[in-house]
Amino acid sequence: MHDLIHDLARSILNSEVIILTHDVKAIPKRVHHVSLFGATNEVPEDLRDQPIRTFFMECDNYCYYFKNNYISTLKCSRVMKLCYIQHIPASLAKQSHLRYLDLSNGYFENLPSAVASLRHLQTLKLFHCENLRCWPRNMKKLINLRHLEIDGCDKLRYMPGGLGELTQLQTLSLFWVGNESEREAREVGWNKKRSIGGLSELKFLNNLKGQLVIEGLSNAARGGREANKEAILKGKQYLESLGLHWTGIEESEEAVESVMESLQPHPNLKKLTMWYYEGVRFPNWMMNDGLDLLLPNLVKITLWGCNRCQVLSPLGQLPSLKFLFLWDLDAVEYMKDYPLLAKPFFPSLKTLDIYNMPRCSSNGWGKRPAVAAQQTPSYPFLEDLLLEFIRMELCLQLICASSSLKSLKISDVEDLISFPQGLQHLSTLQTLSISRCENLASLPDLIGCLTSLTELQINFCPKLISLPEEIRSLQNLQTLEIFNCLYLSQRCQKETGEDWPKISHIPHIIFR
Repeated sequence: MHDLIHDLARSILNSEVIILTHDVKAIPKRVHHVSLFGATNEVPEDLRDQPIRTFFMECDNYCYYFKNNYISTLKCSRVMKLCYIQHIPASLAKQSHLRYLDLSNGYFENLPSAVASLRHLQTLKLFHCENLRCWPRNMKKLINLRHLEIDGCDKLRYMPGGLGELTQLQTLSLFWVGNESEREAREVGWNKKRSIGGLSELKFLNNLKGQLVIEGLSNAARGGREANKEAILKGKQYLESLGLHWTGIEESEEAVESVMESLQPHPNLKKLTMWYYEGVRFPNWMMNDGLDLLLPNLVKITLWGCNRCQVLSPLGQLPSLKFLFLWDLDAVEYMKDYPLLAKPFFPSLKTLDIYNMPRCSSNGWGKRPAVAAQQTPSYPFLEDLLLEFIRMELCLQLICASSSLKSLKISDVEDLISFPQGLQHLSTLQTLSISRCENLASLPDLIGCLTSLTELQINFCPKLISLPEEIRSLQNLQTLEIFNCLYLSQRCQKETGEDWPKISHIPHIIFR
């Protein structure tokens, strides 16, 4: 029975679908779906009056005449895909029934008003339209639009005014805050008469789902043209991922921090990424002692290039945080902590990656009241630890902080001379990588306690000239890589090196 239904469905579908090429001769009597994948300039007469619901075209502009001529004959299309086109046909405005329009990979610079006239349109895809610069003035007429997809539109630098009226929008992965200055307008090529939407356009788009990246936030702080203290994002309960991208151009501290205050997300948020924030302090909603209640579902945080902030948020509070990336935080001196000492520190954290945070010391990481100064922060589930360009004392503290580590990578810790005694507790460690620690003189004898270690990599540690005797006991060690360590490489050469008897049991030994 199943096979009969399948055959029946396929026979019906085959009679309704046609793939149009230059050599197509037989046109079915009833065609609802047309796909064009080749060059042709003639519209078959039998196809002109067909009730076409779906039209796909994935070819370059050699078929422009066909496209413009044929599209004007369509009366009831619901779905249209016109990829790799340079000109959007004016006849598109006649497609009043269109629900889905895909113009991805187009070469056009302006989105014409014909698109904004499609009032029933629900999905507009503009993936990788790399030349797109300008929106039509009347985008707000697309009152039924639910999905606006503009990833890869690299030259786009603003959003249209009135976008905030499209309250049914569910997908808007990218939002550009435009700059209305005359110089900026000339640089990015838009007409000053165009309507440029500000950050406040987002305020009432509370049905947005999934991911949202806001670019050009420095423009929101420039000139104080917006009421920046309004809550822009707080009502967006369906957002899962939020990216806040500043340009790195210095603006007024007060204006920048005011904009940041307005961007407090809904408690349902799971991922937060912040690039090049220009404020001296993080917003109050990030510094709150009740951060665990404000963002209880946050799983991943990336702070990148926020190089004017001196105090980190009390991130150790967050109950669901699993992945934390702190990159290029030049000015950070300490992390704010909280007084509820009964709560564990980073209770769910699995990955911690710190790159270039040179001013933060061990005393500043999880700074607690004096009464708790002797308490060691806990990371019950920490598995991956990456430390690069940080101070030695912070490096040593974090190495000893968790007994559940599986991967430890240390790089460019200039004053690291040796490892701490706490290394013996890392019985779960599987991968150990040490790179560009130019003053490291020895590995500890306690390395023999790393019974789960399967891979050891040592790169450019010129003062490390021998391996400890206890490395013999690492029976699970499968790979030893020694790069750019001249003396150590010589001592580990097969048969002739002084350290060869210590490592001869390792299956894979690699020198570079």
